[in-house]
Amino acid sequence: MRQLSDDLYLHTILANAPGYPLIWNRFLLELARQLSCDSSALLVTDLNDYGKTRFLFSAHIPKQYQEQYEDKLNRQDHFNRYICQNPRRVVCNQNLRNELPGEHKSVFYPPGQQHFRFGVALACAQNHALSLLLNRKTEFTDTEQQHIGRLLENTLPKLQDAIHKEQRHKINTQLLHHLGDHFDGYIIVDHELNILFSDPIYTAIISQLDCVQISENRFGMKNQAIEQKLLSLMRHNQESSSIHNQCQSCQISLIPIAALKNLYQWECYMDGFILSFTHEKDKNPALERLMRLHSLSRCEAICALHFMRNPSIADIANHTYRSQETVRNHIKHTMQKMNAHSQAELMKKLITLASL
Repeated sequence: MRQLSDDLYLHTILANAPGYPLIWNRFLLELARQLSCDSSALLVTDLNDYGKTRFLFSAHIPKQYQEQYEDKLNRQDHFNRYICQNPRRVVCNQNLRNELPGEHKSVFYPPGQQHFRFGVALACAQNHALSLLLNRKTEFTDTEQQHIGRLLENTLPKLQDAIHKEQRHKINTQLLHHLGDHFDGYIIVDHELNILFSDPIYTAIISQLDCVQISENRFGMKNQAIEQKLLSLMRHNQESSSIHNQCQSCQISLIPIAALKNLYQWECYMDGFILSFTHEKDKNPALERLMRLHSLSRCEAICALHFMRNPSIADIANHTYRSQETVRNHIKHTMQKMNAHSQAELMKKLITLASL
């Protein structure tokens, strides 16, 4: 029963972690506590250059050590290299002493002389891995190894889901700020239009567009001229903030991932490109009526339509990737422009307008 309770608590923390660094750190603290470890960390590793391994989040690992690790020690961490090359396999370094020959040829200093380690990695994009490491000063007993292995295996699906949501949150918020407007969906592709990252909801929306075709892990345009133009822009690694290309049913924006800011070390897709898609204005008549009849900005109209479906400010902020204060201001301005003296009156006017 205790094992089940511990698992559920960790899963609850993970469910709330995306977008909140302090909750990610809380997850690592709780994981280390439950497994009697001295420290823990989530890392992102470049499989082509282990010198680019970076900390995402950590618990009980001093900042000075993190800087030393990212500067030099990452190249000597053969245990992290091993688990990154064997994703989804839970490993204890006590069982690998004969499988890590390089470990004896270089000097690796773990944090606080915590030489005994557990680890597991998840594949990320094509050339990166995300690894979870647990460290301590004393050896793991056989019973502890079995317990830790079971808990990490049970936690891995929840961890993968939380990491995906974290990536989506970081990219969504940055993309919304970068475009300065809403978008219907996006994918991340490489220079050959292979899909590096996609969200099932967005992929379903994009797949319905008349101008695109998605097969397995590759994106394509039905209009070959537009596809060749996209490929050409990628080959020349365009640095402009966004490049708009008009097709029959939507507006496409091409944005180099490197142009985004504050990705918080999510380097997995730095060489890729975002393709964002937005329906033409006449595809959303309620939005256009609000903007035309009441002089609402697009952002105000979007928040107003979300308000009509669900008046919760927190939910609107979550769905539109805006702060709650921004949403409140948009709703306030909308009430003024629509001459509504209460939120109930605003709701009635919005429902009436949407039914036209």
